[in-house]
Amino acid sequence: MFEPKRSTIVVALSLALFLPERGVSAQLVSRLQAGAISSTSAGLVPSSAFSLTPDVRYDGHALKLAARGSAWLNGNAFQLADADASGTWTSPIVHHLGAQLIASADRTYYDAVNQNEQIEARARVHLVFSQQGGLWLESGVARPWRVAVVSSVDVAGAGAWAQVGGATLTGSYTNFAFTRLASATDSTGTVQSCTSQTDNSSCLRQSHFSDVQGSVHWEKSFVELNAQTGYRFGNASDVTPDSRRWASASAVIWFASDAALVVGGGRQPSNPARGLPARNYANLGVMFAAWPSPTAGAVPIEARASAISKFDIAEAGRSLERLQVHIAGVQTVEVMGDFTDWQPVEMVQRGRDLWEALLPIGSGVHQLNVRVDGGRWLPPPGTPTMRDGFNGEVGVLVMQQ
Repeated sequence: MFEPKRSTIVVALSLALFLPERGVSAQLVSRLQAGAISSTSAGLVPSSAFSLTPDVRYDGHALKLAARGSAWLNGNAFQLADADASGTWTSPIVHHLGAQLIASADRTYYDAVNQNEQIEARARVHLVFSQQGGLWLESGVARPWRVAVVSSVDVAGAGAWAQVGGATLTGSYTNFAFTRLASATDSTGTVQSCTSQTDNSSCLRQSHFSDVQGSVHWEKSFVELNAQTGYRFGNASDVTPDSRRWASASAVIWFASDAALVVGGGRQPSNPARGLPARNYANLGVMFAAWPSPTAGAVPIEARASAISKFDIAEAGRSLERLQVHIAGVQTVEVMGDFTDWQPVEMVQRGRDLWEALLPIGSGVHQLNVRVDGGRWLPPPGTPTMRDGFNGEVGVLVMQQ
């Protein structure tokens, strides 16, 4: 437990970071979610609490940092519950190949008995196909604390992702292998008592299990939907029946450019490596954000095709035109055309899904293209198109005096 005064400082700091850094290569985004959470585990008393969850992310082209924590109000005091911090370095894509290094630390809290921390490091190699999909292989190691596990956890896996219409589909296979303390039987058939202080190799047991997971992320206008499901392989001593299958879903409904309703729930499987039981949960709350963090985090390497929902142009003065692009969940939007001498001009984010640029565009017929997050240059939606001199496609813009 920690004092309410200290928790107030944590919330105040999260609100102080509630301003994004607008730059060509990076941005700082923070969110604050407030609401109720309820969870139940087999053999445990159901618990419900008021929760405050600040979330801060720094997104650069190569380096991404994130920190998130939940403070649960139990009685008259706040309890630091689930929390995590991570850093990800991503290499440039060369010949469709890329790499990632991921380091993270997290705390998981169910109750006074079921709680612990873990640090983890993973390396991934990606094969990316034309920004529409890809594959990855990964390997890493995790180290839980305050658990009857006497070795680190070896992690290995593979996965794939694809963008289908407006949805991002992700599937993964992950294997966990570790050594843990377990009750043993001696030569007479008597069960031994094994604790963390036991110095007996007969108490050490090799354990492993594998998770197959699938998830989908879809967003349209003011609605974002996420869902995932999974199945666990392993023998009965490592996988309990209540953790063979699980599923969860959440929805974010933006009723303002910086405020949204959040609702979700489902089932989390047990974690044998950390001694945490399976649980059901549900949450309902409100999220506030200057604008939301890029949702492309659902994709292992953030390579997105253009998903611009609307393109507008309007007069902004005697010699300027206001170009506006509507797209959410991205880091950068650029425009270029014959009126910029085909030099990219970065647009400025004005809200959750609005980007704009003020440019001098004379009368006549012009050619232009836009791109999102450093992807392919594409014609803006709703504009006529034509082939350019490089066997590509550009948008056509007719300006009249």
